[in-house]
Amino acid sequence: MRWLALLFSLFLLPASGMAQAKTQPADVSKKVEARTGHKLNPTAKTAGWALPEGVSLGDGVSEDEAVAIALWNNPALQAELTAMGLARADLIEAGQLRNPSLTLIFPFSTRILESVANWPFEALWQRPKRVAAARLEMERVEETLVSRALDLVRDVRLAYADYAIAQRRASMTSEAVRERSEIATIVNARFRAGDISELETSAARIDARLAEEQATRFGHDAVIARDRLRALLGAAGSNPSFEIILSPAIETAGADQPVSVKTSTATPIVSGPSETLDNLIEQALDARPELKAAQLAIEAAGQRAKWERSRILAVSAIAKEYGRGGNGKFEQGPGAQIELPIFNRNQGGVSRAEAEIERAAKQLIAARQRVVAEVREAYAQLAQARESRELWRARVLPPLEEDIRSAERAYKSGDVAYLFVLETTRRLTDARLREPELQAAEARAMAQLERSIGRRLIANR
Repeated sequence: MRWLALLFSLFLLPASGMAQAKTQPADVSKKVEARTGHKLNPTAKTAGWALPEGVSLGDGVSEDEAVAIALWNNPALQAELTAMGLARADLIEAGQLRNPSLTLIFPFSTRILESVANWPFEALWQRPKRVAAARLEMERVEETLVSRALDLVRDVRLAYADYAIAQRRASMTSEAVRERSEIATIVNARFRAGDISELETSAARIDARLAEEQATRFGHDAVIARDRLRALLGAAGSNPSFEIILSPAIETAGADQPVSVKTSTATPIVSGPSETLDNLIEQALDARPELKAAQLAIEAAGQRAKWERSRILAVSAIAKEYGRGGNGKFEQGPGAQIELPIFNRNQGGVSRAEAEIERAAKQLIAARQRVVAEVREAYAQLAQARESRELWRARVLPPLEEDIRSAERAYKSGDVAYLFVLETTRRLTDARLREPELQAAEARAMAQLERSIGRRLIANR
């Protein structure tokens, strides 16, 4: 029986570490950091809220800091990261060998002691294929987790943009309420003086009440947007005191970004002269973790197909040992047990593995088309947002500002009443309420474009 143990030691012991190779959560964190500039917290506990290194709550939370906090604390992402442990367990299980079986026949009467050892010999050619498939599946899980992290980054940026617009609109409507209150006061005074009818005063009062309702609604919108963002930061269950401040990109309307209102595929609208739509599509096809995961799924399915084909033949090595015979010596006899593949040649397993290869290949094709469509849509949305904002700044805002200056000059010269100045100012205030929406639309489009490509387009956001 010693020769059989020696044979298995020579073949299998060098491979005992194959299944122990692990892809650590730290590897996922490195890939996420390369794409977003921020790390994950793979050692996060099931409870508690912590700040990543370099982030402070003393001066508020910018958009980039919000992304860092979310990647560090988001409970849903932390739950997703446990998939790496499950994938490692599958890899370890794939590398494990079946235990040998030992049969003892005790001596009774004239029968001598017999022992039979049965070793599953087919592990020599089946195990490497099974381990290779499990390792590729673990790499696929890793790319999927990177994709989940990018989804979270996009969601945080969208929520930050929503909170930014809600916060700015809430602060701007207070000025609108003040202006409409002054208009209503002047109109009521003119009504008491008999200059206008009650019908004209009713419109001013209703306008003032509508402004108050709008201010209340925008205030509640800011609270809702703040709570939604806090939930993504993992702070919904706790109450850390911090203020979410606007990032310079939102406050200055993207002044650090080149703006183009054209939508031609040859016209860059982000980062630099090389960032055209076609280049962005190429980058997305190369960088998107979903595509890498789909490619790994095909490879893993191919390895599983090889493993299923290797299971057609099952061979076990046998070593039989007898008690002392008539010559007073122990007697040994090697042998083999072969399962003849006559009726069952694992046709079902092979057929399923081939179908998985075909499905994975078609899923890769669908994923590539989806990536291209997402990049095109996000690119068009960004171009639309920037064009709308430029048109608003160039063709809507300047005439209103000129009207204000003209009204003030006319009021100072005594040609118009102060009410006319307030009415003109009210129109400008209403128009400026549109500015946060345009800024937020551009921020949302940029977040979607970065997600569709799979990396940041602007460094140090």
